[in-house]
Amino acid sequence: MRRAPIRIRAFILGAIIGLLCLPPLTAAAGWQIERARQNAAVQQRLNTALGYLASNGAQMRRPTTVEGFSALLNRLGLLAKVVVASAQSPGKSQVYLSPALSPAAQKEAIRRKLAGRPDSPAIALVAMPPPANSYRRVIPIAGSGPHATVVADLYYSAPARSNRALAGLVTGVVVLLAWLAVVIWLTGRWMVTPLARLSAQVDKVAGGDLTITAPPSRIGEIANISQAVDGMTIALGETAQRRAEADDARRFLVTGIAHDLRTPLFALRGHLQAIGSRLGDPGVHLERAEARAEALERLIGNLFAYTRDDYTQPTVKLEAVPIAALLREVTAGVEHAARLRGNSFELDGDETVDVLIDRDRSRRALTNILDNALRYSPENAPVYLSWIARDEASVEVVIRDRGPGIDPKLLPHIFEPGISGESVDDGGDRGAGLGLTIAKRLLEHQDAGITAHSDPAGGTIVTLALARAPSR
Repeated sequence: MRRAPIRIRAFILGAIIGLLCLPPLTAAAGWQIERARQNAAVQQRLNTALGYLASNGAQMRRPTTVEGFSALLNRLGLLAKVVVASAQSPGKSQVYLSPALSPAAQKEAIRRKLAGRPDSPAIALVAMPPPANSYRRVIPIAGSGPHATVVADLYYSAPARSNRALAGLVTGVVVLLAWLAVVIWLTGRWMVTPLARLSAQVDKVAGGDLTITAPPSRIGEIANISQAVDGMTIALGETAQRRAEADDARRFLVTGIAHDLRTPLFALRGHLQAIGSRLGDPGVHLERAEARAEALERLIGNLFAYTRDDYTQPTVKLEAVPIAALLREVTAGVEHAARLRGNSFELDGDETVDVLIDRDRSRRALTNILDNALRYSPENAPVYLSWIARDEASVEVVIRDRGPGIDPKLLPHIFEPGISGESVDDGGDRGAGLGLTIAKRLLEHQDAGITAHSDPAGGTIVTLALARAPSR
C-alpha cells in the first residue's frame, strides 16, 4: 500500500512543534521521575531506621543498642529523637537524642545560620522547621504489653532540587538532540538524498541521456518535481523522436523532389534539343516542352507550399469559394497536360454550393490529386469530378479515374511519402510518391479530410470532405 506523501510545510511544522514541545515535556517528566526516586530513597532510609526500632524496641535502653542505632542513623543521614513509653516504671523516658538536636547544638546552629555559616549538614537540617522534614512513628514493643511503645521522631534533609533540575535538563537535552537527529535523518532521506539523485538525473538529461528514473520521495513537492522531470523526459523523448522522423521526412522529401524534378527537366531538355536540331515536328516538341515546363512549375510550387507550411506554418486564410469555380480553375491548370494524352474532365454538381477553404492550399492539393489521376488514367479516358452537399456543414468532392486502381497492399499507406504505384505510361519510373502526401498535408492544415479507395468497377476514387460555407 502506497503511503500518502507529506507536504514540506507539514514536515517543517511537525519538526518545529517537536522541537518546542518534546524537550520541555520530557524535561518535566524527568524532573518528576527524579523527585519520585528521591522520595522513595528518603522513605527507604526512614523504613530502615524504623525497622531497627521495631526489632530492637525492647532493648532501646541498653547502651549497645543505642550505639548501634546511632551508627545506623549516621549511615542513613538521619537525626532522631526516641522516647520509650510504658505503663510500668520508669514510665516515659527519652532513650536517644541525636547530638545535633540537643539544645546547645540548636543554639549554635541558629547562631551560625544568623552568621551566614551553616557549615554542617546537621546544622542545615536542624535549621529547618522540624514539621517540614520530620517523620513521627509510634511502634508497639513486642512482648512488653499493649502499653509499651517506642515513639520515634526522625529528621531528614529535604532532597536537593538541583538534582531534579539536572535530571530534567539532561532528559530534555537528550530528547532535543534525539529529535534533531531524527529530523536531520528524515530530511536527508526524504529531501536531500532525493534532490541529489534528481540533480544527477537532470544532469544526465542535460547530457542527452533521456533514459532516467526520477527518485521517489515522501515529500509531496519533491515527488511532484520528480513526476514533472519524468514527464519532461518523456516529452523530450517524444519530441526528439518526432524531430528525427521529421528530419527523415525532410531528407526523403528533398530526395523525392529532386527525383520528380529530374524527369520533366530531362524531357524538357530533350524537346528543346529536338527543336534546336530541327528533328521532328517543332510544334509538337514545343507543346510538349510547355507541358513539361508547366509540370515543373507545379512541382516547384508544391515544394514551396509544403516547406512553407512545414516550417513557417502561416495562418490559414479561410474564405467562401464556389466549389464549381474552384474545380474549373484547377482543371484548367492541368488541361494542357491532359490534352496531350487525350484525357478530359467531366464535372457534375450543384453550382450554388460554396465551401469554406484556404483557396491557395486547396488549389494545390486538388492539382496534385488531378495530376495523380491523369498519371494513372489510360489515354483518352475522362476523369470525373463531382460534388454534393451532405448536410449544412460539409461538402463531399469525389474525383474518379479509370486507371488500374490501387494495389490493396499499398492502399493503407497511399498517403505516406514514397508510396507510388506503377502508372500506365511511366516506363517503370514510379516517381517519388509525394503528390498525395503533399495534398493530404495541405488539406489537413485547413481541417479538411481526404480518403482514397479502389472502385470495384475499375479505377480509383479520391474523396475530399470540405467545410460548407453559409448559403448565399
